[in-house]
Amino acid sequence: MDNNKIAHETFGAYSFGQNSYGELCHDDTVDRTVPTPISFCHNVKILDVACGNEQTAFLFESGDVYTCGYNDSGQCGIGSTSRVQSLHLVPSLVNKKIANIRSANGCEHLTAISSSGELYTFGFNSRGQLGHGSTTSISTPTKLEDLASHHVVEVACSYFHTVVMTLEGNLYAFGRNDLGQLGIDDGMDRHVPVPLSYFNCRPVLAVACGQHHTVVSLASGGVVAFGKNDHGQLGTGDTSDYHTSPSLLAAPLDSLIVPSLACGYYHTAALAENGLIYSFGRNDYGQLGHGHRQHLSEPTLINALAKNQAVQVACGCYHTLVLSKDGKVYPFGRNNHGQLGLGNLLDCTSPQIIASLRDKFVVKVASGFYHSICLTATKASTESPLHTHHALCHDIGKLVNNPMRSDVVFLLSNVRLHAHSCILMARCEPLEKMLDGRMIEGSLSEIRIPDYSPEVFKVFLEFLYTDRVESIQMSKPDTALADQYLVQKLRSMCETYILKELSLDNVVVVLQNAHFRNTHLLKKRCVDFVMDNFGEVIALQSFVDLPPSLLQELFCIASRHGVAIKNQNQ
Repeated sequence: MDNNKIAHETFGAYSFGQNSYGELCHDDTVDRTVPTPISFCHNVKILDVACGNEQTAFLFESGDVYTCGYNDSGQCGIGSTSRVQSLHLVPSLVNKKIANIRSANGCEHLTAISSSGELYTFGFNSRGQLGHGSTTSISTPTKLEDLASHHVVEVACSYFHTVVMTLEGNLYAFGRNDLGQLGIDDGMDRHVPVPLSYFNCRPVLAVACGQHHTVVSLASGGVVAFGKNDHGQLGTGDTSDYHTSPSLLAAPLDSLIVPSLACGYYHTAALAENGLIYSFGRNDYGQLGHGHRQHLSEPTLINALAKNQAVQVACGCYHTLVLSKDGKVYPFGRNNHGQLGLGNLLDCTSPQIIASLRDKFVVKVASGFYHSICLTATKASTESPLHTHHALCHDIGKLVNNPMRSDVVFLLSNVRLHAHSCILMARCEPLEKMLDGRMIEGSLSEIRIPDYSPEVFKVFLEFLYTDRVESIQMSKPDTALADQYLVQKLRSMCETYILKELSLDNVVVVLQNAHFRNTHLLKKRCVDFVMDNFGEVIALQSFVDLPPSLLQELFCIASRHGVAIKNQNQ
């Protein structure tokens, strides 16, 4: 055995279900009832996948976007409406540094988000759902200029409307609105993005769109919904025809943290922070996963999946896929084209594991009108991948603050930290822009970094070099640094460390920082700590000195949760 062989990963994509327009990416129009590997995607790392109405799109690690399937409105983005039966490159998105692509259930338009937060839309546009000020369909990805001053981080869409989330946690909506699906109560369509004022002081965590409804989870906890509700798809406990303004869902989704949401045409699924799945709405095909076909107007736990910690949920028009932490896929609902991947055409009212994928590790699922896609990553090696990774990190880590072949020097409070531009530019886009001459710092022999201590910045460099941080306990981690340089993984590591160290001595400072930096989950943990220790926290001078708006928010939460505030005169 060759002990010098290094670990490698093999990647794959599997498709199944309807294939009337080649949406399964096999260069034919034959349906599949079991997951079938897509040869075009063999051993190619795929960063994202999106499925719409008989259409599929892939984002490859190279940054290129490929599409295939139904294209009558130009939703494949190739500049025409000709049929696209096999995967084709979207040429106008080349070199745009696309980071995410989005479509959903029966959607006939596609959206693409760049790493710098630019949004491109294309496809069907009869109600202004592309946001460009008209109702003319577009066959070439077009930048949404009305949001050019905002950093877009997420998009949700369905057939006739689109909702956009920005880095600040605000929402913008456009498209059809006759049923209140935009959360605006005048019933008028919008052809350009309009801000939803309800969310100005309520930062958003996740959003999803059904055929005529929208659901939004709040960073502070709870989910609100608006739009059509004839099957109870809003989860508010009633089946009134529609809600034109955001309405809080029934328990337990009135307060739970919900990191992920998904919608079919008329049903909704919510992935709670604890890995449990709740579903509600239309259920005539068993798409809610409760073993029956009765519609439900309140969020209901899918008991059959309670022991399988879920990490993702995706909805087609009338079917649902749930991905568990161990890489297994559980489908349920309508199966008229084999979109459940179970080898038959029988509808399924309870979650069933896809047996043919048992030996694969699925990392992402996506569902379109009547088809489904699973992305896989399988590790194989003659040497421990963990050992190889650690050895590589150890060797590269020796270069942190090492003057040897250093060509960059950072100056922090008169302390010099040595670095290597090739590593920094490969790992961090803001530093790449700084060092390649596009910013004035690129021409300086020493780059001053204000506002941060040498210890904190060294932790940042350590992460860029090794993808891990060993010295985090020797400095006070600062999520602002990770935010400034767009290093999400480091931010998450810092937040995890901060949460472990949360106490009465630091909770107010951490809360205030999380509030101003829009680190929503960290803020939620701090708020929970404050509520659990309310009497002690409100006695702190640092609490009294908090901004009035934040104090008001905390007292409102305390009142809503029944936290008693004793009268000091008693």
